[in-house]
Amino acid sequence: MIIIGAVMAGGKSVRFGKPKAFAEFDGSPFYKRAVDALTPHTEKVLLSIRDEQEEMFGEIDLELIKDLPPYKGCGPLGGLYAMMKQTDGDAYLVLPCDLPLFTETAVSLLLNQFEEGVMAVVPEVDGVLQPLSALYLKGCLPYIEKQLQQGDYRMTGFLNEIPWKAVTDQELGVSKDVFLNVNDQKTYHDLIQKSTSLGKEGDNGAD
Repeated sequence: MIIIGAVMAGGKSVRFGKPKAFAEFDGSPFYKRAVDALTPHTEKVLLSIRDEQEEMFGEIDLELIKDLPPYKGCGPLGGLYAMMKQTDGDAYLVLPCDLPLFTETAVSLLLNQFEEGVMAVVPEVDGVLQPLSALYLKGCLPYIEKQLQQGDYRMTGFLNEIPWKAVTDQELGVSKDVFLNVNDQKTYHDLIQKSTSLGKEGDNGAD
């Protein structure tokens, strides 16, 4: 099975105040952390962007996938549609660019949840689905297209039309922190502060 890594980086980052994809954590920009998490488990990793972001990402050695008309600006569902429409993958491992704690191990555990007969595996945390950090088979494409045609841009809408599997963070064997979505500066600064504090504790423990 050919698995394509799909990093969703087309958001406008309105609440964050600047492009989240380039915010740094632990020495790497957010988008690069997502790429690194996906790379060991995929044939290749692609970056989903808006047209106006092409220059911003121009020097990055990754294939950029822009939204396709008539579904430009339709959010991550439009980005996933463009990915599936323009590439030959059998399955797509999707990650947003603003989950800096989602590691290669978490990706591996998510992949392990795939089973015969399902077309999507979607994590669930505290009863809330996480459709932007999930696995989708190429067979989802016609259902995604149908939903876009209806003007419904929710990432979870088409799940009603397909066999799929929800997996909790406990079933995955990961901490809820893995799904920490950095949407604003406060969350970002709290993350940096917590990471710095943990680092200092580790240094003290080594003395």
